[in-house]
This record gives sequence, structure tokens and C-alpha cells, in this order.
Amino acid sequence: MRSKSNYLLMMALVIFASCVNTKKITYFNDTVTPGADSVNRLQQLKIQPGDILQITVTTFDKEISQIFNPNTAAAAGQTPGNGMDQGYLVDSSGYIAMPVIGKLYVKDKTTAGINELVTAELSKTVRNVYVSTRLVNFRVSVLGDVARPGSFRIGGERASVLDALSMAGDLNVTAKRNDVMVIREINGVKSYGNINLNDINALSSPYYYLTNNDIIYVKPGPNKSFPSSRTIQLLPVITGIISLITTIVILSK
Repeated sequence: MRSKSNYLLMMALVIFASCVNTKKITYFNDTVTPGADSVNRLQQLKIQPGDILQITVTTFDKEISQIFNPNTAAAAGQTPGNGMDQGYLVDSSGYIAMPVIGKLYVKDKTTAGINELVTAELSKTVRNVYVSTRLVNFRVSVLGDVARPGSFRIGGERASVLDALSMAGDLNVTAKRNDVMVIREINGVKSYGNINLNDINALSSPYYYLTNNDIIYVKPGPNKSFPSSRTIQLLPVITGIISLITTIVILSK
């Protein structure tokens, strides 16, 4: 009789274990590496209206350098006490206004392109100029079924969907990994892309690498519940275990 009980218990454990489909919660189930043509090559970040640029100008003349870099905190890429990002704001027409130079059109340019543009303009009146440009308000938002939803600052010019999800504490077990939405706005037009993180081909999606102000929305799976208590959430599992134990006890008599 004891062997019968052990057999029933073992079968129950197998049944419970089989209920968990690990493929649904595992990233990139495919073992085949995507071909060279399908690999997503990182596109350089292009500046858009609303971006804030830190443009650091260095010359042998400290007085001239001070004109372009009056705020030490801003030059160091720090956010001042008021919480506002300091730098040159790209206006709605795609221009920034700099001392001495005046207005420059920077929309759709890369930071490297802006370096060349500013250097060319300053070289008309200043010798031995070095220019460094970076985007200081690069942020992405992660919403939905993740551990820590919120808005996150990106320190460099490169960030992927996985980078953003890592900042948000990763997806919850109940999240739909095969349907992660990325919302993007360029030139005032919103576009939407869906990424299947169960598929290695997600790496080749044009939405895999993020741009400034992208929003990632992770949809909850069909088994997601929103109870007010953790006990209530676990109640179906507890009930099932109690029923299973009761059945084993009855059959073992």
C-alpha cells in the first residue's frame, strides 16, 4: 500500500511540473543563430526636436572655452538641483542656438555630425577647436508586467529592449514575452512595433534598439491576476495541493 502511495505522489509531482511551460518564460528559445543578413546593425542615434544636447567646446584659450561652457555642472553631464537637464534644446524646427555661431540646424544629425558642424563653424574664427556632443535627456519608459515599471535615463547612445527591461527588474513570470510592444515617435508621428522575445529573430527587429522617449509596454499573460492579497493569489494553488493530499490519503487506506 505504501508503494501505491509513493507512486501516486510521484505522479502528482510529475503532473505539477508538466504544468509549467518553460519555453514561454525563456528568452530566445531558438538555437539557430540568425543569418548575417538578418542581424540588426545598430543605427546611429539621430537628433530630434525636444532633445537636449551637451556640446562641450575646448580650445587653448580658456576665456573662449568659458563662453561655450559657462555651467560646470552641465559640462560634466550632471543634472542640477532643479532636476532639469542642462544643455542646448533642439526647438520644434530642429535648430539650436549657440553663442558666437547663432542658430544651427541639427535635426536628423548624429552627434558625430554635430561635432563636425560646430567645429567647422567655430574654425572660421577660433583656432584649434575640439568639440564633443552628447544627448543628455535620453530616456525610455517601461510599463506593464515588469518588476519595477518607470522611466529610465540612458547614459550612452545605445540601448536595447533587453537593456531597458533589465533596468525595470526584468519581466514578471506572468508577462507575455512573445508580444512586447514598443511605442516610438519620430517627427511627430507615432509608430508601434511588437517584439517576440521567445524568438531569436527579435534581435533583427528595427525596434530592438531604442531611441529617445521610446515606451515599452509589456502585456500581462492570460493567467495574470490582480488580487489585493498574496494569500488570495495563491489560494487556487493551496486548494489544489490540499485536494491532492486528501485524495492520496483516501486511496492509501
